[in-house]
Amino acid sequence: MPFKSIKTLTFLALLSTTLLQAQFEFGVKGGLNYDSLGDVDYTDISATDLSAGSKTGYHIGAYGKIDLLLFYLRPEIQFTKINSGFADKKIGFSKIEAPILLGYKILGPLSVFAGPSFHYILDEDAEGITITDVKENFTVGLQIGTRISFGRLGLGVRYERGFTDNDVRILGINGVDVEGRIDARPNQFIISASYELKARSGSDD
Repeated sequence: MPFKSIKTLTFLALLSTTLLQAQFEFGVKGGLNYDSLGDVDYTDISATDLSAGSKTGYHIGAYGKIDLLLFYLRPEIQFTKINSGFADKKIGFSKIEAPILLGYKILGPLSVFAGPSFHYILDEDAEGITITDVKENFTVGLQIGTRISFGRLGLGVRYERGFTDNDVRILGINGVDVEGRIDARPNQFIISASYELKARSGSDD
């Protein structure tokens, strides 16, 4: 038998053994988002005293998890409402997010993870400021964080930064014409709680 074929069979055998030992899990999750807008640039000099601020939003969704020895893959899908703004002005974004996270179990129930997060912006809303739609509805970011499990309950904290260049244009503030742009890329800390609904071993029938 050619050496290449032996290597292929060995790899397939190891992969099959790993999958048989894998643990599959899915559940629900929710939590708070603490988001801050990026740079706010104005072409109207009278508006340069306004600076970006942070406000609290929320998310709710579901997740799946595949445990592979010390590693795990955790895809998520969730609805997220981001609230941000500056001074007394409010800007919000509603979107669907789909993080795909690769985790490593460092000690008992404690793990770290990182991975891309895909966003589709559904809607924008604003109070005290007139803005355009976002330049890009589909964007990509990076999440990195840590989580700890207590039986079926999990708690985690993560940071996310958007990669895709994205902004909204300012058309007016309090009814006064003002021109500018706001960096709309995610820049947020996220606190989440999750609850496992069901787990299944890869060796189960």
